[in-house]
Amino acid sequence: MITIKNHIETELKKEPFLLENIKNGLINISSLARNIEPGLSQKIGRKINTNAIVMAIKRMEIDEINKSRKIKKQLKKIGDITVRSGLIDYSFKNTLEFEKKSSKFNLSQLTKTNGFHTFSKGINETTILISNNLETIFEKSFEGILYESKKENLSSITIQLPKLNTEVFGLYYSILGVIAWKGISIIEVISTTNELSIVIKEQNTGAALEALMKMKNQ
Repeated sequence: MITIKNHIETELKKEPFLLENIKNGLINISSLARNIEPGLSQKIGRKINTNAIVMAIKRMEIDEINKSRKIKKQLKKIGDITVRSGLIDYSFKNTLEFEKKSSKFNLSQLTKTNGFHTFSKGINETTILISNNLETIFEKSFEGILYESKKENLSSITIQLPKLNTEVFGLYYSILGVIAWKGISIIEVISTTNELSIVIKEQNTGAALEALMKMKNQ
């Protein structure tokens, strides 16, 4: 059975960060209830008292606070945060030509050099992230293969996640959320079991790092 609370949750989740704003006391709940009442009443097929909506939202607020407490405990356990700058991001379509070229390309050519690289293959495209001192050797190795995009002047912020990160829902959401709150666009997200790397424009590195450190230490 779909309850009033279910309908309210559906409505509130349509607005980015609305639940966070409610939890942080930035939203007037009574005004919000009056605002969403007409739509809810129409969906349910009868007039909904705004006090019932207010109570449902407050129960959601308590739920969100309890969830955030669990997440905050894990955020405090985040380990080292490493920053790399001077990165280039290439995106290739997974064509037959690219597959042939990449199969012959030996990653040890990059490993032997003093630089950073990471290789991420998806269903339709492959992303290769390298430090800018590898640009010449990399492009020579893939000569004749057109890339879909090339983004320069990037930085990566790598976060050492707590061991229980895979058992805590909302951890990635919280980390990426603080970046979004700063109005920073994320170029790439690269993850392993216990590491999360966020690739952004170099000019945004300071603001992103500040937001992450504040999140970690709050």
